[in-house]
Amino acid sequence: MKNYRWGIIGPGKIANKFAVALTLAGGAQLDAIASRDGSRAHEFAEKFNIPRYYDNYEALVKDPDIDAIYVSTPHAFHCDQTILALTHGKPVLCEKPMALTQREVGKMVQAARDNNVFLMEAMWTRFLPHTERILELVRSGRLGAIKYIRADFGFAGPYHPDNRLFNLALGGGALLDIGIYPLFLCLLLLGEPQNILASGKLAVTGADESSHALLQYQDGATAVISSTFAAQTAITAEIAGTDGLIQIPTAWYKNDHFILRRPGAEPEVVQMTPMVNGFEYQIRELMQCVDKGLIESPSMSHDFSLLLSRTMDNIRRQIGVRYPGE
Repeated sequence: MKNYRWGIIGPGKIANKFAVALTLAGGAQLDAIASRDGSRAHEFAEKFNIPRYYDNYEALVKDPDIDAIYVSTPHAFHCDQTILALTHGKPVLCEKPMALTQREVGKMVQAARDNNVFLMEAMWTRFLPHTERILELVRSGRLGAIKYIRADFGFAGPYHPDNRLFNLALGGGALLDIGIYPLFLCLLLLGEPQNILASGKLAVTGADESSHALLQYQDGATAVISSTFAAQTAITAEIAGTDGLIQIPTAWYKNDHFILRRPGAEPEVVQMTPMVNGFEYQIRELMQCVDKGLIESPSMSHDFSLLLSRTMDNIRRQIGVRYPGE
């Protein structure tokens, strides 16, 4: 695999974690950062010893020395910025959620296909060792048929109308910000539900402070997901099959171990290598896929991102969340 020179769009909090992860991924280096605010780009460049910084995104995507771009701005800007990079031939790792709506995700996927350029949603949990191990156990049949999944994600987020978490213009809302993790797990293991029953509570801004959904499947399987900014929740998950149960303790979406329970056997703690950063796995996935000439990841495909966004659209409609332009 060649050495990949990365550029980042948006020097926010999550970009800091990504910059550190690049040093752990192997075969990757951070070469440029872009922000509409040139001073922020400069500060980020100094912090991480980045050779180039830009005060506009166009300069970054036109940089001939950049091999891949990570989009880490608020959700509302993902669509336009990703398409800008794709049309300039740059492979993109776009922070989750891919965009605000399935319509936007569809436009991004089409741009990737039209330009024959790689695009992947940065659902980092998908590539962590514990997720891979759980998939292996489920696919091997050791749990039998999966009949029930429950997962939550909640924390106390102080309300302010301009806060990214509650600002509809920035893509605010619990579902897209943190509810996407429980939903991802259910869709990964069970696929598209036959029926969805959702409820939630809206903040004054119209963003969902809390979001809850019951997913029902053709074969009788059920999944329950919950996300909220109103209170700290357990942030645990369980996956129950006819022949066994997996329990993932706090914080389930980034844990390095889980408990496997099977009838007639002692509970087994399945331990993976302790996580250092976590983003390095998705970075490696992009680089390996691009090396192979792919435009999407077999593990985090375009169709899966479309399913994820389509399901969130359905839940939002039931709760009453509408983003500008819908």
